[in-house]
Amino acid sequence: MEIQFAIVRSENAEYLCYKEDKVYADVSNPMMTFTVGEDAFEVVNPDTSFMRKEYAFRGGRYYFVPRFYGNGWVALTLEKVGDRQDFIVLSVNLEEMDALGVPDRTFVDVNNYPDAMEFLQANGLAADSGYRRRSGFVEYPMAMLDLPLLYRHAPQEFQKADIE
Repeated sequence: MEIQFAIVRSENAEYLCYKEDKVYADVSNPMMTFTVGEDAFEVVNPDTSFMRKEYAFRGGRYYFVPRFYGNGWVALTLEKVGDRQDFIVLSVNLEEMDALGVPDRTFVDVNNYPDAMEFLQANGLAADSGYRRRSGFVEYPMAMLDLPLLYRHAPQEFQKADIE
C-alpha cells in the first residue's frame, strides 16, 4: 500500500505527516497526530516549484534531492543541473540501527564538505542541533531537518521511504 503524505499546518508550524483514515501522524514523531473534526489544522498543498529549484554550491548549479539510506535515515544529496549522474552527498550515515518513521535529523559531512552545514542553514533546509558525533578524527554535526520543505523538493523520493 502506498503511503499518502501530507503537509499539515497547525499553530504556525508545519509537519510532514502520513494519513491513515481521518488521522494525520507526524512521520518523525507518530505520537503527534491531527484528527479531522477534532483538531485545528489545515492540509497544505505542496509548492511544486521546489522540485526544480536550483541552488549554487561550490561554483556549480544543483537541485536539492533528499533520499534515504538503506537503513531509512535521510541522505541529503545535490544533483548537478543537466547531469543527474553527477551528484554530491552532503550527509553521512552514522546510524547503526534502522530508522523509525522518517527521521527529522541527519549528520552533515563536514569532512568532505566543510561548507555543507552553512549551505543547509542558509537555504532553510536544516538547522544545527548543536550535537556532534565523532567518527574517526571528525566530529560530524547533527542537522535538524525541515521535513515539509525537503518533501517539497522530492515527494517521489519520500514515496520510496519505508516508514513502518
